[in-house]
Amino acid sequence: MAKRICIIGGSGFIGRAITRAARAKGHEVTIGCRHPQKARDMQVEGARLIKVDVTTGRGLDEAVANTDCVINLVGLLFERGSQTFEAAHVGGTEHILDACKKAKVKRYLHMSALGALASSPSQYARTKAAAEAAVKKSKLAYTIIRPSIVFGAGDSFFNKFKQIASFVPVLPVIEGGTRFQPVWVEDVARVFVSCISNRNVKGKTFELGGPEVFTFRELLELMLQTLGWSRLLLPVPGFVARIMATFMQLLPIPPLTPDQLILLQRDNVVKKGGFPSAFGKPSALGEVLPTYIGGNQALNLQNRLDHNRRHYWETPSG
Repeated sequence: MAKRICIIGGSGFIGRAITRAARAKGHEVTIGCRHPQKARDMQVEGARLIKVDVTTGRGLDEAVANTDCVINLVGLLFERGSQTFEAAHVGGTEHILDACKKAKVKRYLHMSALGALASSPSQYARTKAAAEAAVKKSKLAYTIIRPSIVFGAGDSFFNKFKQIASFVPVLPVIEGGTRFQPVWVEDVARVFVSCISNRNVKGKTFELGGPEVFTFRELLELMLQTLGWSRLLLPVPGFVARIMATFMQLLPIPPLTPDQLILLQRDNVVKKGGFPSAFGKPSALGEVLPTYIGGNQALNLQNRLDHNRRHYWETPSG
C-alpha cells in the first residue's frame, strides 16, 4: 500500500537512493533539506522539496504534516559554524521527533552509524549515540539502521580517493589496517523502504554491512585495481596523520579532520553477520564498484545490476 513519506536530509547520496526506491514502490515522497534549490533534479523523480533547518526546527512541521512515515538521514561529516554534531545529530533529531509527535506520524526510521557509542572519544560517534537514545525514549514506532561505509555511484568514499589518485602518484594510507564492511547504497535503500510498512521491525536496530570485510588498504588496492591504475600506497605514521588532520580541517571541505582520524582508528564492522536475512542478500563490493568508479564504460554492467535490484524488490517486505 502506498504511503506518504518525508525524508529529512534526503537530498544527499543515500536520500536519493531511498527516494528512487520509494517511488518505485509507489510511495509519495517529500524531501526536507537545507538547500532545496540544489536538489531540484529530484523533482524529476517525483519528490516534493521543502526547506528545513533541523538545528532550529524551522520548516519541519510543514515537511512532516500528513505523512505516514518520516525518515531521518541527517548526518554531518564535519562541523562548520552553527552546523555542529551536537546541533545536527542531537538537537536536530529532537526537533524532528517533536514534529513527528505533533503530526502523529505512525512510523519513524532513523539513520545512525556503526560505532555510535556514548563513551567514544569521537564527537561524531557520541552525538550519533545520543540521537539514538533520544529516539528510543520517544513513543514513536521507530526503527534504527546503522550501516558501515555506504558505497555506490556518487559516494564520498571511493570517489574522493579516485579524485586524489588522479592527481598524485602516491596515495597516503592512514590506519591501513582498520577493517570496514562496505554496503551498497541500493541495499541500504531497500532496507529503509522495506521497513516503512513492516510491523515486525518496530523498536529494532539493524546493523548493515556487505558480504565481505576489507582493511582500509585493501579498499584502496581494490579501487586502483578496478581503475587499472598503478599508485604507490604510502603508510602514514600516526603523528604525521594528526598533523595532517589538524591543518586539513581548516579547508572548506576537509578530506580529513581530527575527529575523522579517531574514527579511522576503529574497526567499522557488524557485530553479528553482515546483512539481516529478512532484507535479502547484499551485493558484493567487487561486483558493484566497476559499475560506477570507471565512468560511462560501465554502463552495461550497471544495467545488469539494475535488473538484479528490480528482482530484489519482488521480495515481499512483510
